[in-house]
Amino acid sequence: MAMMDAVALSEDDVVNGCVLGPHGYVYRPPPPSKQLTIEMQVSVTECRSWREVLSVVENLGDLFDFRNTSTAVHRVAKFSVEAGESKIAQNDSRFPRLLQLLRAKCKDLSAWGLSDASWGMAKMQCRDDEIFQRISLRAQEIVQDLDPQGLAIVAWSFATVGRKDEVLLQRIAEEARSKLDSFGVQNISNLVWANATLGLRADALHADLLRHSLARLDDFTTQELAIVNWAFTKLAYPVGDDWKAALRQRVLRLKEYAPSELSMIAWALATRGDYDPDLLAYIARRSMELMRSFTGQNLATIIWAIATISYKDDPSIDEFLRMALGAIIARAGEFQPLNIALISWGLAKLSFKAEAAFEAMCDAAVQQIDYFAPQNLVQLLWACGTAGYKHESFLRAAARVAKRTIEQFSSQHQSNFLWACARLNFKEDVELLRVVATAAQRKMHEGSPQHLSNIAWAASQLGPQHFQECLVAVLNETSRRIKEFDPPSIMMLSDSLYEANFGGGEIMQVLRGQVQRMGNELYEIFTTGLPRGTRGLCGHQELTEYQRRLRNLGLTTFGYEHTTSLFQQLQLCEGQPWQVAEAMAMPGWTTNARRTTVARRYSLRLGSRSLEDPGTIFTSAFASAQEDAQADFIVVWLGQGKADSPSIGRAGRSGDAECRAILATHEMLKKVKEEEGFSDVSGTLAFHTSGVPCLSCVGVATQFKRHYPKVSFCFTFMNRPLSEREESMTEASAVVPNVALAPKTPRRTRARTDTSRPPPSNGGGVSENYHPGYRTDVPRPPASNEGGMTENYHAGYRTDAFRPPPSNGGGGAVSSPLAGSRADAPRPPPSNGGGAWDNYRPVFR
Repeated sequence: MAMMDAVALSEDDVVNGCVLGPHGYVYRPPPPSKQLTIEMQVSVTECRSWREVLSVVENLGDLFDFRNTSTAVHRVAKFSVEAGESKIAQNDSRFPRLLQLLRAKCKDLSAWGLSDASWGMAKMQCRDDEIFQRISLRAQEIVQDLDPQGLAIVAWSFATVGRKDEVLLQRIAEEARSKLDSFGVQNISNLVWANATLGLRADALHADLLRHSLARLDDFTTQELAIVNWAFTKLAYPVGDDWKAALRQRVLRLKEYAPSELSMIAWALATRGDYDPDLLAYIARRSMELMRSFTGQNLATIIWAIATISYKDDPSIDEFLRMALGAIIARAGEFQPLNIALISWGLAKLSFKAEAAFEAMCDAAVQQIDYFAPQNLVQLLWACGTAGYKHESFLRAAARVAKRTIEQFSSQHQSNFLWACARLNFKEDVELLRVVATAAQRKMHEGSPQHLSNIAWAASQLGPQHFQECLVAVLNETSRRIKEFDPPSIMMLSDSLYEANFGGGEIMQVLRGQVQRMGNELYEIFTTGLPRGTRGLCGHQELTEYQRRLRNLGLTTFGYEHTTSLFQQLQLCEGQPWQVAEAMAMPGWTTNARRTTVARRYSLRLGSRSLEDPGTIFTSAFASAQEDAQADFIVVWLGQGKADSPSIGRAGRSGDAECRAILATHEMLKKVKEEEGFSDVSGTLAFHTSGVPCLSCVGVATQFKRHYPKVSFCFTFMNRPLSEREESMTEASAVVPNVALAPKTPRRTRARTDTSRPPPSNGGGVSENYHPGYRTDVPRPPASNEGGMTENYHAGYRTDAFRPPPSNGGGGAVSSPLAGSRADAPRPPPSNGGGAWDNYRPVFR
């Protein structure tokens, strides 16, 4: 017995068929001959299904060497994934035997065998920790033997199963740099995709990859182009203007895209904050051609990208959105929660009238409500609130889920949830209000000043009696952090608490005092600080100082109550006002929360000529900074635009409906004055707008009044909620799924390391140099991440965005904005039918 205890079979003994006999005797069969090993290889390569391969493993596995084992793993993966039976294959009683063989043979794997084995395991999503640990150790031992495609395959495999082995990936990065001249474009795309998917920055490697990619950009296919651009963006690697220009040129030159590739490109464009109307319009046109094949994720990512860039006033964009509405309405029931959240968010932010789409998405959301992550739920609710669409069934379902999962809500989720309920006047569920109010108190310290002011505003609208303790907590937190509050948050919080009749002692005095100081500063700017003439008549220094002072206040609007008071002081409320119902009844008036509408009418006299306008509607539209600079009256960019505004992006305030109406009236009067030869204008002029005008438009109105002092000017507006400024949800919560495609299945070729086509058939024989090949078609897009979204979508470039979008983006990448794991690996290359060999190197047709 002692002797038997001392004798144990090694792992190799077990897999090679060794038997422990009596008295500690170990029977070891003779090693297979070279010819027998070749016959084993032929037995595996001649199989036409994964079941046949596993039968060979079961019957002849004792005779397998590392070559036969890695080939068997590769073939089982290839056949089972191709048949959609990967899980069935892994549950087969014979599959554990294959894994046992691989564990034992890992230490002997050649570079080719290592590629086969890692690819097969990743392809099947078989996450055996022990095997991957052994593959990693073996890869580090023979990393110098791995050619460029071998390096890319191993990195791709570890990324595909979500295994972040930093030691291995660092070794691969170092080796890749020494062999970069031999890298093909597919090797580049796979390697950088793997690093991006795992969130691993290797700047030295990425600098080299970027340089090589730029030099060979004309060799990139649409998929490789989309993947590499996505990866650099996700890694927040600074690509520079040369890459952006070259990428743009290449994208516009290529015509045949897959939906996932378009969504990835759009995701990257939005994530970097690149404002390129022509490129985005091109993506929209290509997307319309492929709309029937778009998944919910592709659609969500492109809509998210358009909304994130805030670019909409282009015929191609409008046409794409109209076409997308049809797909949304018809297929909303197929969309996952994340897709519904992103699409609704994008449509709301773009102010696109889409009640039928919102109805379809809310109906679909009710059916899946228990699968919504808190952020998805809040995004859809926020979108409904922004668009003014109230769906009772969805609101009740969302309330039920919120009451159950409120502890999972962040402070931002809670504030946006309450904000949306207030916008939709959903206050019947008193239990919900109290549950959210109580939870908000516990996380008050996590909230930003804007979140606190949102909660206060929502409480004032939903019933302060349900939020008394919550409002006390808001005041206490405000007292502690008053220095963090920006002017909009101070004004909104002050007005909200005042409207809720909530006395707060000293802190309320502080808030109201600051609001009063802002009002005094505005009055001074619009009187003594106002430019003394139109653009051509006032000096440059005077113009610049006016713009600087107004911008430095940090406000976009001054709120309903305070703007009304300011208008009275500035004499902008004279004469007969519009009746609200009369203005809203005019054709063209819209109640969309993101599109401002202005009704204008006048009765003017210029010399002997009478001018009448019984009513004209103006709506907000895109305007560039150049158009701002060409306006007669001074328009001020208020900081709501792209990062490098006011030079690019939707920075222009001359596109605001109020500004358009006033400038159009001024241009009309200029023309009539030239025709009549008179400059004295009198009469009445009335405007009514759907929201509180921004301070730039207030300034334009004041300049108009000064220019036409005899015109009785009456400017009224509707009381939109105090939270009218850009929400945290419009960017910080806007998260997109990770939209990146996995790269093509690693392709190996006979004498070349890269090509856009699969290697030619060898008639079923075997190549001298084995390289398991990449597919040249586009793999299916990754599945959604089950509705989950990251808190911060824009990796690197913007850490405060929806974030998305993504992922997996995109569309495509997208997570988050962003990690995002792939739930789907690319399909395998086709089989070659097998054949015999001397040095094992099978290829595929």
